[in-house]
Amino acid sequence: MKTPLFRVVYTDDTIYDGGTLEAPKWKEINKKIRSIFYLLPTGDYLSIGGYEDYYHFVEVTQDMQGGSGQINRECAYLIGRGKHSVIYKINLKTASIETTITTKDDAFLKKLNPAYWR
Repeated sequence: MKTPLFRVVYTDDTIYDGGTLEAPKWKEINKKIRSIFYLLPTGDYLSIGGYEDYYHFVEVTQDMQGGSGQINRECAYLIGRGKHSVIYKINLKTASIETTITTKDDAFLKKLNPAYWR
């Protein structure tokens, strides 16, 4: 079995395993989240918890000049939203993590599709 991209611990102590970068299964999360363990390219995990809700998406680019149409997964975003919100931008090539602390009223957060907050 392949290692899941993330593991969610719900507030009722049950566990949900996410999919892959290509098919993360984020939309299937159907309970209140206590914490998330997110698999990094190094094999280590980023653990976040204690937020009101969470968001995940993968930033991709596509080769349009060479005609291959190849999709490159560049960065993954894992966001915890609460009184103080944190945006974790994970570079999928270098495994570096850029962290931005903001408020839940941040303009970037307001642009995100509200249907994907969990």
